[in-house]
Amino acid sequence: MGSGVELQGVDQMLAAIQRKLASGVARLENQGLREAGEILAEAQRNHVPISSIDHLHMRDDIRVSRVRRIDGLKVITIGPGKKTAWRAHFSEFGTKHSPAQPFIYPAFHENKERITRLLASVQREGMT
Repeated sequence: MGSGVELQGVDQMLAAIQRKLASGVARLENQGLREAGEILAEAQRNHVPISSIDHLHMRDDIRVSRVRRIDGLKVITIGPGKKTAWRAHFSEFGTKHSPAQPFIYPAFHENKERITRLLASVQREGMT
């Protein structure tokens, strides 16, 4: 006498659960990258030299891009926007008329451990 229960659609149900979990983790990763980007953007704003000329300053144009995929990796860009980016290398590397006043590398260097901890906590949160 064989009595039992037959379940149908289990494979589809498991696939749907996996898709939902993956999309939740992806959103969490993107949020973590944006938060890390905001930390670096704020540090760049604090380090960038300000000229006395009345125009749009790089400090007011530092942006964090949306998350993109490049060669399978999630990437964000942090730094001056299109209106001021052409000036950034003058400050960062200097010219023959003015010394370098770097703001991109110091911002990264001072915050890399903080960002690493943030991204590690986001990863741990995604695993639980």
